[in-house]
Amino acid sequence: MPNWNNFYKYKKGLAVANMLYQPLVSEDNNVFCMNWNPNDYFNNESMNEELYNFWFDQEVVYLSKLKGEKYIPELLDIDYDKREIKFKWYNKSLNVLIETNQIDSIPNWKEKIKQIKQDLEQQNIYKINMYPHTFYFDDNNEAHCMDLYGCTDNDNRYLDIKYLKPLIRTDRFDKFILNNQLDTHELYKETIKTNYAEWPGDFLNA
Repeated sequence: MPNWNNFYKYKKGLAVANMLYQPLVSEDNNVFCMNWNPNDYFNNESMNEELYNFWFDQEVVYLSKLKGEKYIPELLDIDYDKREIKFKWYNKSLNVLIETNQIDSIPNWKEKIKQIKQDLEQQNIYKINMYPHTFYFDDNNEAHCMDLYGCTDNDNRYLDIKYLKPLIRTDRFDKFILNNQLDTHELYKETIKTNYAEWPGDFLNA
């Protein structure tokens, strides 16, 4: 896409931030775009039209369910035909701030992330991709949570493994799969318990 740059996380250098959609940032760093279409950002051979539609719809569902919360992305546009979602961006990714030793510029940042986690859990919503690169801050240093496609609740706790193909890179899902259904809530608990996301100091378990 012209006038957009790919977004990367930091992990011992630049690393792919998403395997389902192409994350893009406008040249002025003011807009983030989730491009849910075939792209050259990451060659995920498991993705197809059905899966692009499924995960795009998951993102839209939880943007809608959580629309009253101040920590979700500030939406600018959802283009259902183009499968693109755009929201305000502040170029303050939590992952980047941590990895570049700038995170102390955000007052009480750990408490802000913990509060989002607790609020989601109180609504029986469990974000299985609770990773630092899925959080960012605005100009007032308030925390926001993106990549809501990773959320599940009591109504869709079990996920057919056919939707997992683009995500599977290890065997960590295996023990939570029964009859081709992934128990996303147990996966969430394990993700937090083992600090799979490598949160500094494992503070989400504190």
